[in-house]
Amino acid sequence: MRRRWPIAAALLAAGAGAAVLSRGRLERALRDLRTFSAPSAAVYDALASPALDGFFTRVALDLVDGRPGARVLEVGSGPGRLASRIAELDRDARVVGSDVSPEMLARASAWAERSGVADRVRFVLADASLLPFADASFDAVVTTFSLHHWPDAARGLREVRRVLRPRGVARIYDVADWLTRVEPGGNTVLGNELFVDGWGRRIDARLGPVPLLYRADLTV
Repeated sequence: MRRRWPIAAALLAAGAGAAVLSRGRLERALRDLRTFSAPSAAVYDALASPALDGFFTRVALDLVDGRPGARVLEVGSGPGRLASRIAELDRDARVVGSDVSPEMLARASAWAERSGVADRVRFVLADASLLPFADASFDAVVTTFSLHHWPDAARGLREVRRVLRPRGVARIYDVADWLTRVEPGGNTVLGNELFVDGWGRRIDARLGPVPLLYRADLTV
C-alpha cells in the first residue's frame, strides 16, 4: 500500500495541473470572445479572413482611390488582411495596424511577410481609446468589425479624429446594431447618436430588408 502513495500523489498533481491548464485556456477563450468574437486568433483568422476577402478588397480600393502614397491607420487590425491588402493595391502607401491582441499582431506580421509587404506595413499593440500616435499623423483611418468591441467607443472616435490630417478621411464598417446585442462581448449602446460632429452613417449591406452592415464616414 505504501508504494501506491507516490503514484496516487503524482496522479493527483497531474489532474490538478490539467484542471488549472483547462481553466486558463477557458479564460483565454472567453477573453478572446469578448475581444474579437472568436475563441482564439487562429480560429478567427481561419474562418473570418477567407470569408471577408472580397469585402477587404472593396474597402481597400475605396481608401486608396485618389490618395496615392497615403499614410493609413487600421484600428483593430486583427490578423492583418486588410492592412496588407491596402499595401498591395498601393505600393506607395504606408500602413500601420493597431490591435489589443498580441496573438492577432503576431499573425498580422506573419501575413504581411508572406504577402511581401512587410517593408510598408507594421503593427503595434494599442487600445483604440488611447492611440500612441501624434495629432494629424494619418491621411486615412479605417476600422472593420471592431468598434462594437471598444469599451469606450465615443473616446475611440475622438482618437480617430485626432490622428487624422487635414482633409483626411475615416471609414468605419461594423455590424448592424441588432447584431451587437447577440454577439459575445458586443457593445449594445452604439447607434446614430454616437456619430456626431461631421460623421455620416448609412447601411452598407442588407439581407432583403434586414440591415447587416453599416458604414460611417468622416472627412476633416
